[in-house]
Amino acid sequence: MKKSLSSKILQLSAICGFLFFVSNCLDSTRDRIHMDTGVSVKTLGPHKYQFVAIGRASVPSVEEQDLFKMKKTSCEAAKLQVTQRLDELEADQKHRQFFLEQKEQKYFGDGEYCELTYIYELPPAKKQKDQP
Repeated sequence: MKKSLSSKILQLSAICGFLFFVSNCLDSTRDRIHMDTGVSVKTLGPHKYQFVAIGRASVPSVEEQDLFKMKKTSCEAAKLQVTQRLDELEADQKHRQFFLEQKEQKYFGDGEYCELTYIYELPPAKKQKDQP
């Protein structure tokens, strides 16, 4: 009786160990998504734009599966695209990045991609009063 009970326990333990091993292997495979990166610009008026940019994380952060680095580098890439595009549109304006306001931030693929929405609006020039 003892042999059959101990052999059943051993078999059950082996089956549980095998299932645990297989489940860990299955969880490690993930579906990868692909998104086109870049920036789109919508003109809202004179010196007023809406930017929507998608940036991709750095290759080392994706290979390491470091979620913090992936989120950080993907958003940095998106912001860089926005600032470069703004430099093209408003080349004559100084301190243009000061008027750039982030409205929305979304992550896709565990942070591998970041979508940022910015609004840029140059305030109207202040009129100077005539001095006597």
